[in-house]
Amino acid sequence: MKKHSFLLLFLLLLFSAKAQNYDDYLGAGHTGGITVTTSSDMQQNGWTKVASGNKTITGDGLDAKLIEASRLLSQATFGADRATIEHVAEIGIEAWIEEQFALEPTNYLETIEEIYNYLYNYHVNNGGDPEDYPWRPNWSHFNYGWWEITMSHEDLLAQRISYALSQIMVVSINSDLQGYGDGLADFYDIFSRNAFGNFRDILREVTYHPSMGHYLSHLNNPKEDEENNIHPDENYAREVMQLFSIGLYELNDDGSHMTDNEGNSIPTYDNYTIKEFAKIFTGLGLGGVIPNDWVDQPYFGLGFWVADVTTPMVMYEEQHQQGEKYLLNGHIVPAGQSGDQDIEDAIDNLFNHHNVGPFIGRQLIQRLVKSNPSPEYIARVTAAFNDNGNGVRGDMKAVIRAILLDEEARSCDWMNEVHNGKLREPILKYTQFAKSIGYDSPSGKMWNIGWGFRQATSQYPLASPSVFNFYLPDFQPIGEIAEAGLVAPEFQIYNTRTSIGFVNEVQVWTIWEYLWGSWEDEDHSTYTDFTAFIEASRDPEVLLNELDIRLTNGQLSDYTRQVIKDALLYLDGGGLYLFGERVRLGTYLIMISPDYAVMR
Repeated sequence: MKKHSFLLLFLLLLFSAKAQNYDDYLGAGHTGGITVTTSSDMQQNGWTKVASGNKTITGDGLDAKLIEASRLLSQATFGADRATIEHVAEIGIEAWIEEQFALEPTNYLETIEEIYNYLYNYHVNNGGDPEDYPWRPNWSHFNYGWWEITMSHEDLLAQRISYALSQIMVVSINSDLQGYGDGLADFYDIFSRNAFGNFRDILREVTYHPSMGHYLSHLNNPKEDEENNIHPDENYAREVMQLFSIGLYELNDDGSHMTDNEGNSIPTYDNYTIKEFAKIFTGLGLGGVIPNDWVDQPYFGLGFWVADVTTPMVMYEEQHQQGEKYLLNGHIVPAGQSGDQDIEDAIDNLFNHHNVGPFIGRQLIQRLVKSNPSPEYIARVTAAFNDNGNGVRGDMKAVIRAILLDEEARSCDWMNEVHNGKLREPILKYTQFAKSIGYDSPSGKMWNIGWGFRQATSQYPLASPSVFNFYLPDFQPIGEIAEAGLVAPEFQIYNTRTSIGFVNEVQVWTIWEYLWGSWEDEDHSTYTDFTAFIEASRDPEVLLNELDIRLTNGQLSDYTRQVIKDALLYLDGGGLYLFGERVRLGTYLIMISPDYAVMR
């Protein structure tokens, strides 16, 4: 190792007089009233950055703010490039959140339909039979659009919140919905346009959406007919309580279970409650049909195959169960109302239940920040849900601020707590790698079919195996985590097959420099672009510093760093070939390391 002689720096600190004394610290921008002079600056041969004595006070060139920004972006986005990290570091986390709140939400349906129309026209213009092409967008078009938006649109926070909500209020392509990409996109738009809106609106729009109606079978749900042994379907009635709003047990504001005199958890509802809610959700049918050769207008009982899946379901009063309904907390829905009025009452009954804040808040914390938030953290988020400071309940902006700005999300003091951290889910590793490292799409289209990744990792957007998502909020893997009384939801899809499957995927991204492609006749391949790291790779330490900022949020351990550095120094060759090999191997090793696997 070469030894360098460094000039002795003579610092003269001149403190100007102040009208009022106060305590402060030097560095990281705290330079008021201080002048620094040095004998010289230093620039190592061949490098662009300069070591200046002035930086000893200003903090310029230090990585603390970049690391802080990178950590926030790992929690709040699908990944970020260097420019985005620097932008957040410059304006601050709170300012960035408010900046994101001001952006127009993405319209997924519009993007999916544009892709479908492009591919249909390409098929026909190249001699294909129009009858051979899907007559509406399907799951592949949804996948293409989802990736196009994820990789190119600026509403980064709304995208991340939308994805989190889609894991709470679940529909899946592992059903007949795989043939209705327009319905999937329109359903996803509920979360996109309401990510910064009100939770009640989300709950209501989900209830009326035909994709959810089809998935949980309250579409064409008839009223009771004792003579023919017909009873209202209870599927949605059960899941809207169990999964979408209040959960199974009565909760305190901090997420802990309320208990009876014998110490038992208190159920939020019983079978009678389910039956009463099932009556509420009778009479809903299709609100529209797409052009077809069979029917012109929708009617109750019409099959889903001609549905306009972008039009909310409508109430067919003759099929709605009349009479009183007995809901939660003693609320009685009066007889004589319309079906839509009954649903509004039921939505209010759920939305105003004291469980919603801690039940939904905890899951959003799990999706964004950590698997085991403290009771105090949950309580603070619950308080924001219950009242945004202006008397408004369910304000998603207030909830998001409370989650992302909380001390447990931001303070370094929490990083090494035993209950801190979460296993990164596969899809977030995929998106973060592509957005943080760089990509090149010669066609200009970021269309990812995603089939191989889904098979390798058991995860893909809107592809959960059931309404219970990919994993349960309270899942505990056998071993030390369970013994410590902790939960780790993402471990439910982490096993011998998917762990190796992910490593194989990373090898393709890094060593082969291939990210994804489509199933279309045109080549829409997207490749990894390591260009931004070539200069840094001249020095393995500099390269690892940069990768640490972008991928591991400044938390690459000394041990892992040394192991990877030794591997990079062992590589043979020279020039650009060596630099490229270092980037590929270094990125690969970080991506499969435990330091990256667990986000803290």
